[in-house]
Amino acid sequence: MKNCIFIETPPLDVYSQMAADELLISENMRQNICMARFFNWKESESAATFGYAQFEHSAREQINASGITKYTRRSTGGGVVLHKDDLTFSLFFVREGSVKPSEIYSSLHDIIKNEFSKNGLTLGAYDKTGDYRPAPNGISSNCFTNPVADDLLSADGAKVLGGAIRRFGNAVLYQGSLQLAGARRKNKYKKILQKAVLKYFNTSCDIQQLGNALLNEVYALAQSKYQNSEWIKKF
Repeated sequence: MKNCIFIETPPLDVYSQMAADELLISENMRQNICMARFFNWKESESAATFGYAQFEHSAREQINASGITKYTRRSTGGGVVLHKDDLTFSLFFVREGSVKPSEIYSSLHDIIKNEFSKNGLTLGAYDKTGDYRPAPNGISSNCFTNPVADDLLSADGAKVLGGAIRRFGNAVLYQGSLQLAGARRKNKYKKILQKAVLKYFNTSCDIQQLGNALLNEVYALAQSKYQNSEWIKKF
């Protein structure tokens, strides 16, 4: 397998973060390569995202209660995620055949859990199964107060890592959030996740800056789509 490309970007706001992921999954589909990206947030950026199928008015109530004012709809599913001090990351890869998102989620999170354990931080996996409905009866839920199977939990049972997956044919977009205290500022956590990702892909790593041409596309898509009320208030 080709090396996994870790994409680096300049600091971005929430709208550009989502735009970057949309454009990178398109690159993944075109080139059939695995990529990963740690979000480089603008300084002190606090924002929120909510799952594609959620009702905006319900998500907005939770987001407003948190004091966050900048938010947008993700292209992946799941509930509301508050990006205050989390380490946010995305993976872009191809899985042929009928591999279920739940199987991808389980195997990836198991590797992440084991890597944290090797570094002295024991995490548990939420083991309850069942359908997760992020917006039952139109009421959105916070991803990190409502764990699903194979989310990772701290010793006291709090959810600290979850993600959302969307398949585009054989191409997979995974968007994850690590919400341990100070996660965004601790390079140790980034290194642990990077090792876990490379083990999951069974490959090594190349680092590549997002090119200026694609970066300009990111800014344009952020403004035309992810900052646009038509997308944010789609449902």
